[in-house]
Amino acid sequence: MRLYKTLLVVIGLLISTGAQAQSVISFMGGTLESSSMTLTFTAGEALAGNFSSASVSISGGFSNGSDLVFTSNEMPVTDLPDSFRLLQNYPNPFNPSTNISFDLPKSADIRVEVFNSIGAKVAVLAEGRKPAGSYTLRFNASSLASGMYFYRFMADGNVIATQKMLLIK
Repeated sequence: MRLYKTLLVVIGLLISTGAQAQSVISFMGGTLESSSMTLTFTAGEALAGNFSSASVSISGGFSNGSDLVFTSNEMPVTDLPDSFRLLQNYPNPFNPSTNISFDLPKSADIRVEVFNSIGAKVAVLAEGRKPAGSYTLRFNASSLASGMYFYRFMADGNVIATQKMLLIK
């Protein structure tokens, strides 16, 4: 139970210091000490937290920080799109299905709709809140007639773009 409380304190240090790593792996082991706790660990053991504050001293294999491996399961920010974007479907022309891709630079309420050549809505491919990222939808038009169709991408109530596609059976 005491070790559990100690780990909670270490995780609390991570949160309070705003560290970006989610865990630290020591190659040499060492001791983490403060006025209220001592944590001893072995080489290769994963520890959660950021071990730098005025009330915590680090000794042993952590003396210069060069023997640490920081790990994280967070998606790097550079992998996120930088703007809202609707890409051209592929393949185009298609029979009977095609892929429709779009990018979200931030979380948004989205809607992707398909219209026939006279403007009647024939399908809603996606609707709802989506986190930032790149998405691809599969549109199956096997029940539709050959012809020109349009697909529209909306985010947070704004029309981002409309593209045309050709179904040939």
